[in-house]
Amino acid sequence: MPLYIGAVDDDPDILYTLEAMASTQGWHMVTSVDPERSLQWVLDQDVDILLVDFHMPGMNGLEVIKKARQLSDQIVLIALTIEEDEKIASELLMAGADDFITKPLHLADFKSRIRLHGKLVNQRRSLNWDERKKGINHDTLRLIVIFLKENQEDVTWKEVSLHCDISHATAHRYLEYLANRGMVVKVNIYRDGKPGRPMSTYRWSGN
Repeated sequence: MPLYIGAVDDDPDILYTLEAMASTQGWHMVTSVDPERSLQWVLDQDVDILLVDFHMPGMNGLEVIKKARQLSDQIVLIALTIEEDEKIASELLMAGADDFITKPLHLADFKSRIRLHGKLVNQRRSLNWDERKKGINHDTLRLIVIFLKENQEDVTWKEVSLHCDISHATAHRYLEYLANRGMVVKVNIYRDGKPGRPMSTYRWSGN
């Protein structure tokens, strides 16, 4: 399935570089220095992945990502930034970004990130109907995913429930949903000599 990418940056040279790199992979790319135009792409479902410069005059990258996420649950949002700051990375994730690419841009990094998120595009396309049918709320799902990504350790559904301020049943349902799709690793721990169900832990798989 073809991949359609959009990029918004106030630097035309960066946009030219992105177009050149995308063309080497056969990816379709549209670019603009106007954030409003990029949001229109999202609204019209013209792009699968949107690259957003973090530092832009007027509407900055964080605002663009927030608005784009409100317009679409499916689009993959990637920030372009010169900074590798944990606070900024956390702000971007909470705003709705899926990832970020640091500047200066390198073809190898660009290719690997887009290929990885191309898989996410196809996954979201296939899961969109299933999520609605099962009553999966995107905001709750994102909150859990962010916690798992930042924690990078085995956690129980009780810990997820406490951290995300959701019921035990909801935490368990969402973790099972992610585990069934290979997005988290589920481990059953059997307690020696004690009957009953095993205790399950969950860890972000990195997929």
